[in-house]
Amino acid sequence: MTRATTAANAASARGSPAHGHAEAAAPRPPGAKQARRTSAARLLVALAAFALTQWPTSRAANAESLPVESIDPEALHALRITARRLRTLIDVFSPWIKPRWRRELLEELRWLGESTGLTRDTDVLATSTLPALRAEYPDIDWPTVDAHVAKLRGDANSMAAEALTSARQRALHSRLRDAFGVRNDGSVAHRAAKALRRPSRTPGKRPRALARHAHNVLRARYIALFPEARQLAMLDTEQLHALRVKLKQARYSAEALAPWMRKAVRSPYQDTLHAAQELLGQLNDAVVAQRLIEAMPLSAAHRDTLAGRLDTLIVNTTSRAAHVLCHLPDAHTLERGMRQGRG
Repeated sequence: MTRATTAANAASARGSPAHGHAEAAAPRPPGAKQARRTSAARLLVALAAFALTQWPTSRAANAESLPVESIDPEALHALRITARRLRTLIDVFSPWIKPRWRRELLEELRWLGESTGLTRDTDVLATSTLPALRAEYPDIDWPTVDAHVAKLRGDANSMAAEALTSARQRALHSRLRDAFGVRNDGSVAHRAAKALRRPSRTPGKRPRALARHAHNVLRARYIALFPEARQLAMLDTEQLHALRVKLKQARYSAEALAPWMRKAVRSPYQDTLHAAQELLGQLNDAVVAQRLIEAMPLSAAHRDTLAGRLDTLIVNTTSRAAHVLCHLPDAHTLERGMRQGRG
């Protein structure tokens, strides 16, 4: 299962309540023109409420236990994306959020991501990385590998199931709804959003204040990509992972602040960030696979064979990612592509 296929399937899962997600009762976020005329607090509530429509409900949220075999990898991936987008919103709109709420929500969303991360890693290992290696090296002791990976997936799924059915997960969901004034039917009550700061403690209520903040965030996320984005060949795997995190932050921030970017700049910028993130995601999958293979009960020769092939994949993927990142706009182009606020 490739990351591109996973993303497509997850998008399909998010659009269907049959996959255990809440129906999108909340109004869709405002369009670009309306967003530029909206206060930061109201826009944050609208975006957060829409993101929360993707949170798993019914069986997963309310069950006391969840059979590990019933975990849908695509639905889990959709949940992880939702949590990541909520973290981005909380980070991007932090001047309008009470500090205590910001700290608590980010801490709990990180916990959810960490609790479900191993499930995602082992799923990619079993359905994408290892099948490709099996086709190239049929003489490896694959029955031993399969047994080891089955144990890893079982343990990871148990951890994820425990998190998804825990009181902590239910409390997090309730806390998020209280934070942004989301009612049980998915509609929003802006005045009931407990996480919002008083206007006097924010950069301002008027849309122009949000426009200035949006420009500052977009600049900061762009600047944070350098110089690493131009020096991939010099980075080790930990540094490449750190760059991938920065690419995610830049991409999701640009997505949240899209109304303040002109399409001629926004589209190629987001496409480049997405493509580079996907490639570094594949690289990270190979690094994870190497680490997991090291612990497998294989002969040293078989482990070296698989590790060597993954090394080659890492080098080639790094080269491809470096080529993609050459298409990032320069700072002047990005600056000219920013829209001004109204009011």
